Amino acid sequence: MRKSPNVGVVLACLLAGLLFYACGENEGNSDNTELLSVVAISRHGIRSQTSPLDSANLDTLRPQGFPLWPTPAETPGNLSTVGQQNAARLGAWYRDFYAAQGLLPPRGSCPAAGTVFVYADVFERTIQTAQGYLDGMFQSEATPDCGVQVVHSSEPVDPYITTAYTGLCSVDTAVDQAAFNTAIGGSTAALITKYTGQLQTLQTVTECCQPAACNQSSPPASCSLLELPTEVSVNPTGAVAYAAGSLFDVANSVTEDFELQYAQGMPDTDCATTQGAQCVGWGAIPSGGLSDMTKLHVLDMDLTNRLPSIAQVTSTNLMWQLAGTMEQTLTGVKNLDILAPAASKFTLFVAHDDNVAAIAAFLGGVTWKAEGFQQNDPGPAGALVFELRKVKQGGQLIVRLFYVIATLDQMRNGTALTLQTPPQRIPLAIPACNGALDCPYDQLKTFITNNVRQDCLVTSASAP
Repeated sequence: MRKSPNVGVVLACLLAGLLFYACGENEGNSDNTELLSVVAISRHGIRSQTSPLDSANLDTLRPQGFPLWPTPAETPGNLSTVGQQNAARLGAWYRDFYAAQGLLPPRGSCPAAGTVFVYADVFERTIQTAQGYLDGMFQSEATPDCGVQVVHSSEPVDPYITTAYTGLCSVDTAVDQAAFNTAIGGSTAALITKYTGQLQTLQTVTECCQPAACNQSSPPASCSLLELPTEVSVNPTGAVAYAAGSLFDVANSVTEDFELQYAQGMPDTDCATTQGAQCVGWGAIPSGGLSDMTKLHVLDMDLTNRLPSIAQVTSTNLMWQLAGTMEQTLTGVKNLDILAPAASKFTLFVAHDDNVAAIAAFLGGVTWKAEGFQQNDPGPAGALVFELRKVKQGGQLIVRLFYVIATLDQMRNGTALTLQTPPQRIPLAIPACNGALDCPYDQLKTFITNNVRQDCLVTSASAP
């Protein structure tokens, strides 16, 4: 029996102008549009800390040090088994959600050749996340994964996803430095004052963040996070960033590590004290402290990857691929500069939080708030999902953008993601389209064409 709608929810949706997004039971089948294709740009899934344990342990006086993750994530930065399982659960949901809209075939049959394309960065964590997505979508079919394989570059640095590291083009450091100075209010002192609460919590949890002194044979009686330097540097890509080992660099990496430990399902109470024991923040994070501390992680994203020039360079090739893939859908003609086949209806790029944050900035400042995360936190396997649709009456082409991610507790609890228990699918306004939820395709295509860096583009002639 159909349940009566919650009047308050319906009114809220109407007031937000989102009725058919958030309140409809069969969105896509009842809003007078036809779904033509999907391009998703996802962060990789749950991984271990990227620093070797010896280096990570310099950031704490806790006798356990940072946790030793289980295989294969005992290698710093590798995807965990839980991370791959989370990607698979998301993949299963993508399959069912888009099968219900006629984009993918229902379970029991495989998509036609060339209609699903998955591309990943060259890191283990991105390739295995992509494989997790595929396994969730198609592993149960008679032909495992329906013969779809993860595609990635044979080069050590992927030019499409990590463009800034290829040397194809340079970042305008002066532009980003000016934007950085404006964002921090002219000095790091003001920033420290603003985030004093989060920094003090982090200091209490770690018991030490003074890399030169911690975990030595004769550690100091006390040390303070605020004793760390706060200088800014230009990293190898030419981007403005906090110097490695500086206050906000450490605060970013450590708070993100806590978030990943929680998503992994590590215990957060009654923690062992043996070296390498798995636990979320050594069981020392106060109630609400995890979410509050991750503001420091999002701050780092805002002050690095969302700066205008690095965001433009980082986004150029993925945005070019997005526009080109959609154009192929409409024309049926293969563009040799585009990675996906002309027939691709579901195209997935597996990249990094850098890419998600940069693309949001590139599009004029896209924002989201997902359950369990701070605003604009590009969490594990969170994806910007672009849907190309045609209005049935009139034939106008529009693009809708969503942020899709499991809640932090869905990740931690291993919750199966189904049409009845879905991940979050948050509709996003696109500032580049005058804040529209239904962005005219031609307007988005023109914006991308006018704002990518032509000298950064990888074409069929320049691709490695």
